[in-house]
Amino acid sequence: MATGIFVKDAMVSRVVTARPAQTVQEGAELMRKEDVGALVICEGKKPIGIVTREDMVVKVVSKDMKASDLKLKDIMNKALVTVEPDVDLADAARTMSKYGYERLPVVSMGTLVGIISDREIAKVAPAAIEILRERLTLGEEEEEPEDEHEEVTEGECEICGNFSEELHSINDKWVCDNCKDEAEGL
Repeated sequence: MATGIFVKDAMVSRVVTARPAQTVQEGAELMRKEDVGALVICEGKKPIGIVTREDMVVKVVSKDMKASDLKLKDIMNKALVTVEPDVDLADAARTMSKYGYERLPVVSMGTLVGIISDREIAKVAPAAIEILRERLTLGEEEEEPEDEHEEVTEGECEICGNFSEELHSINDKWVCDNCKDEAEGL
């Protein structure tokens, strides 16, 4: 279900980027300095990959490789999954979940314009939940449940017990005209 909140409403516009030829050590220093968990690797303004802290641990540290000898292009995720700014936040969250990612670069017409992470989604989640709750409430007001539709038939009133040629179904009870108000109060 759509939230009505778009990626552009929650994304961070300032993205820390690096060049593919920079060393992993330079990338790690940049991540520490900027206090970020990922670097979007760009050629010009076009994103071509991403390197996360986890990539550095799994692909470099755990293999006892020297970070100053490796380039970011050697360890970056090249199958870059991105999202556009006008995508609903719920769809972006589903994409992140599908691929097991914590963040997605936001790209418009091939240019990096931001980044969205599970943190930004969590920050706006209360607002998204409230919007969904309001939509569901409005939907309930617009559509009456089937069991509340009034039907007319004949028979014995379930409140007073009198026979009537016109019984009305109100709150799961068949009632005569005289007992309609009482049934609506149940």
